[in-house]
Order: sequence, then structure tokens, then C-alpha cells
Amino acid sequence: MFTGQVWKARAGLTLRVFARQLTGGKPRTIEPVFHYGSDSVIERDMQLEKLRLIPPSPTVFARNPYHEDVMERLLDMMNKYASLPYSKKNSEKSVWLSFEDYKRKGNGAKCKQAEYNKLKQTLVRLDSIDPQLRSPDLEEVLDFFKVSKTVRDVEKKIKELDSKGRAVATGGRKDSSAKVYVVEGEGQILVNGLPFDEKFKNLKDRTRILQPLQIVESETKYNIFALSRGGGSTGQADAVRLAIARALVIHNPLFEDILLKAGCLYRDPRSVERKKPGKLKARKSPTWVKR
Repeated sequence: MFTGQVWKARAGLTLRVFARQLTGGKPRTIEPVFHYGSDSVIERDMQLEKLRLIPPSPTVFARNPYHEDVMERLLDMMNKYASLPYSKKNSEKSVWLSFEDYKRKGNGAKCKQAEYNKLKQTLVRLDSIDPQLRSPDLEEVLDFFKVSKTVRDVEKKIKELDSKGRAVATGGRKDSSAKVYVVEGEGQILVNGLPFDEKFKNLKDRTRILQPLQIVESETKYNIFALSRGGGSTGQADAVRLAIARALVIHNPLFEDILLKAGCLYRDPRSVERKKPGKLKARKSPTWVKR
């Protein structure tokens, strides 16, 4: 009794291979027996093999062939130049294609944001290689995905004064939001139609509102009309402060570096104070019992 498998070749060839003979003690190998087909069948299959269309790339059946080809080339370069020294400082000033521009280069390829992030991560790693050790083909690939800073600066929308000479800006803090209109004037500040010293009774809130003006020494050069809503007085004061700082930059872009260093152009990301261990809430302590 024998056990085995049967394969049928393209040209009508039948191959029967027996693995072992289970009788007679030790198993032994049986030589395969070949039965060839006719010459016409073999010739036909050879002609079909010549006429068979071979895809230009193995990724032709992938969901996104363009992106797969790009990543395959980049990963090959990663493996090729993995031993070269690199530093993250070499790629800090590089500006890469945006997600929309990358899809446009791929003729509307079906690319996901996660795939683009992986591509950008690979490009940053290749760009961090020492420029003196880069090969011409690596430079060519990196330049294909880079965008000149002049083009990016032109695309960046620059805020300007409106037709009435006002700088309009918004700000926020927690649940509070504010919108301000800043024009050149004598230094008057109105919040929701009231002088800001009447709207904000707390001296600390008024000081925070005036901080951007004091930093650029322009307390008596601009009139400010602000609209604030939501949250408490401190949140509204911080929202107005941020909006005023942004409006001052619209009037004079040279103020941007000064206000950035002072922290006036950053929105406070804190929303709700966290609960602490041993407390009932953020600051509330449990009732103290003597015994």
C-alpha cells in the first residue's frame, strides 16, 4: 500500500510521487513516473507564456500603488544608509509637502493620514543624515518632497487691517471667549460697552488685560473695543488679553517676537484643575473630625 500526492503540470505532464511504502518494514522512496503530453500542447503553453502580461510593479494590485512604490524606495534607502551618522538638527529646518499636495502628486491617490505620517517620519530620518555623506540619489529623493520656504511663506495667510483700519482678533480661556477691535487712538478700553475698570473690579484682572500694551509701550496709542462672554471674570480677562496681543501683532508685526517671549500670544491650555489624592475635589478637603 502506497501513499502520495499527484501534481499536474502546465503541458499536460502528470507526476506521481510516492513518499513511502508502508509494507515490508522500512519505508523506501519510489522514483517518480513522468507522462508527457503532446508536442502541440507544450508549444501552445510556451506561446501563452510569451504573451502573458507582466505588471510593471508588484504593487499594481495594492490599494495605493503610488504610495507603496514610494515607501518601498524610501525603505530601501533607509536600509542602505542605516550605518551613516545622523543628527536631528539636520532636518529641523526642512519643510515637507503637505498631505493635500502629496495626494495631488499621486494623481489623487487613496492615501490615509496615517500613511502620510509614516512617509514624513521616514523622510525626516533620511534628512537627518549628515549632508556631507549623502549620495546624489538621496538628495534627489529628498528634494522631490521638500517645499521651499518662500513658497510656504507666500501660501501663509497674512492678517491685515480691515477697510476701517481696525485689527480684529479673537482669544479664549477655559469657557470664556473674546473678540476685540483695535484702532489707533488715545488708549480707551471698552469691554461689552463698559470701561474695563467697571467691567473688571479685580485689580489683578485689569493688570492682565493691560500687560500686552505695557510690554510694547503702547498704552496710549490704541483704542480697544472688546466683546467677551462665557466663564468667569478671570477667564474673560485672559481671553481679552490674548485677543489684544494678537491684534497688536496685526498692527505691527514687529511686536510678535516681543509678545511671544513674554508669553502673551499663547493660549492657556489649562481647562479644569485636576483632583488631588486625599481631596474630595481639586481643593476641597474632607471634614476634619477630632475623634
